[in-house]
Amino acid sequence: MAHAWKALWKSECGRTVPIYRVLVPESVNDEILEAWKARGYRYTAGSPSAIMLTGAMRRNFFRSSAMFKGGTAAGSAVTVGFAAPGGLALITGFFDAALTFGILGGATAVGTGVYAAVTAPKYLRDPKRLNRRNRQRAAGAEWLTPASLGYLPGRKEGRDTDEQRLFHLAVTTARKIVRTRAWTHPILTDHVSRVDLDHAVASIGVRLAELVRLREEIESIKDAGTAATVEAYLTKLAVAFTSMANRVVSMHEYYLRLLELDQQLVLLHNSERSRELGDRVLDVLSRTAADDSADWQFRELRIDADSQSEVISGLLAELEQTADTFDDFDTRLAAAQKSLETETGPGPQQPAQ
Repeated sequence: MAHAWKALWKSECGRTVPIYRVLVPESVNDEILEAWKARGYRYTAGSPSAIMLTGAMRRNFFRSSAMFKGGTAAGSAVTVGFAAPGGLALITGFFDAALTFGILGGATAVGTGVYAAVTAPKYLRDPKRLNRRNRQRAAGAEWLTPASLGYLPGRKEGRDTDEQRLFHLAVTTARKIVRTRAWTHPILTDHVSRVDLDHAVASIGVRLAELVRLREEIESIKDAGTAATVEAYLTKLAVAFTSMANRVVSMHEYYLRLLELDQQLVLLHNSERSRELGDRVLDVLSRTAADDSADWQFRELRIDADSQSEVISGLLAELEQTADTFDDFDTRLAAAQKSLETETGPGPQQPAQ
């Protein structure tokens, strides 16, 4: 399985430019995610299109906000517009003009207050709204992009990394998973809630980004005196990368299982539809031709829906086993690293100077 991911990457996304912006879910809280969801932002790993503009995600740009803030700002500006010449008229002795401007200013101030009292509750209760604390947290959201994994576009100065290619494959697979019929089918309701696809993809990306940064730092100190130490470190990183690659390959196998389930769901739907149509045809015949032999003839022509249900039950069991291969990855990776250290001993702790 060591090089299986490369073949998958070439066939699935090797000819496409990497365009993705995947949120690290742990970098923001649930309140922010709910507000973004209410706004219709596409920030999940399986999103069909990337988010190219993120400035508005930490602002309150939506209808109720515009009505409340825009209306009160305009009313305040008009009030000040009347108050300034009124004050000037009062100072210069034009009391009638000052009174007129004062009345107009007071009326606009009252109107602005009433408008704010009506629109403020709707804005404050809007599920799209972020409070000041969450706006600050949203500004610090972490995103996984091709650049964060060492990718630079361009023919001459451009470069790519295995970590970026592997994560590109993971994102492409996640987008295909959420587009399958089985993923949104009621039969997988409980299963989908257990498999956190966003966390699975983001955790892969976070660790791959760590590998990219760490490898660059290690290679930057390589010289005649540290060559052996650097090679030892890079060997350890290769083991970690292989674990990531195996996980992405397992995710792709999970996607293939969903495709098999898709086909069985289509057959089941057609079987049930065939049974309904057969019953209607038999009902028409019984009321018209009264053909006694039609019943068994149509029963033989029907597709057996019960057998399709048994196949689907078996596929669901296999799907659970496949999902377990990339679920709870952090725990299994820690156990594997501990086992590796027990067998080979701890690696060098500090590069030689």
